[in-house]
Amino acid sequence: MPNIHVITGATSGLGLAVARRLSEQTGDQIIVGARRPESATELKRAVEVDRLRVLPLDTSSLSSVRKYVATIREITESEQIASVICVAGLQPLGPKTMTADGFDEVFATNVLGHIALVEDLLEHLAPRAAIITIGSGTHDPGNKLAERAGFLGADFMDARSASVGQSTRQDRDERGKALDRYATSKLCAIYHASAAAIEDRFADVRVYCFDPGLMPGTSLAREQSAIVQFAWKRVMPVLRHFVEGVSSSRNSACALVDELVLKQEKFQSGAYVEFTGKIAPASKQAVDLDVAKRFLKDARSLLVGLP
Repeated sequence: MPNIHVITGATSGLGLAVARRLSEQTGDQIIVGARRPESATELKRAVEVDRLRVLPLDTSSLSSVRKYVATIREITESEQIASVICVAGLQPLGPKTMTADGFDEVFATNVLGHIALVEDLLEHLAPRAAIITIGSGTHDPGNKLAERAGFLGADFMDARSASVGQSTRQDRDERGKALDRYATSKLCAIYHASAAAIEDRFADVRVYCFDPGLMPGTSLAREQSAIVQFAWKRVMPVLRHFVEGVSSSRNSACALVDELVLKQEKFQSGAYVEFTGKIAPASKQAVDLDVAKRFLKDARSLLVGLP
């Protein structure tokens, strides 16, 4: 019986490349969550139609996550899930936007929706299944590549402050604060994986955070100027051959699938792994397990009472 893989955000960029790699390497079923399923043209070319289901999902909406999970349960019935790969994400550069649930849109999309998804699917996961969140070197104030792009590292106090996009850097302009919210969400993705991995409930599965590196050519620069978008898509992809920390969606997807999904024993659960197949560099803040545990506990409390 084929395995089942659940992926969020797989209509473009890293998520699309992950779905393609899984299709190349396995004969497994792939269930994708997408904000606009009708935009999944490339995905449907990459994965055989009889092995693909594309379902509506907006990870910034907790009701959408619940509906997605309910549909997955109907589809899979008694079958178990081999991986949950949480790729969906936003990196807006404008003013903060709040969701209908009352959360910062970046935090809700990149972090909280995935926490809800993992919690609701946990009992349906196969033994040794992989849960993968997506981190980034932008969380680290010591990351020079991120610094050149305007990042100062995560601006994190606690889960509740992060959930509403609260800033401690009052001298930052709107663009700077937007970068901070994104970096903070990536720190929280690291916390999610490291804290869940040590809980008894997750003892039978593997939980990782994956840093795909800087991936020029993806849709991440869609809010930038036309000049920046041109450089991002046409010029910067060449940098992966010369600049440390730069990858491509294809290379990063191969590392994620081959090293974390298909190889079950290479890394200890809770590891933060980068696209090179090695342990990713992390800030001192990111490796504080006590803070990670407190974050996940508080983040889960944010879900209580929501639809």
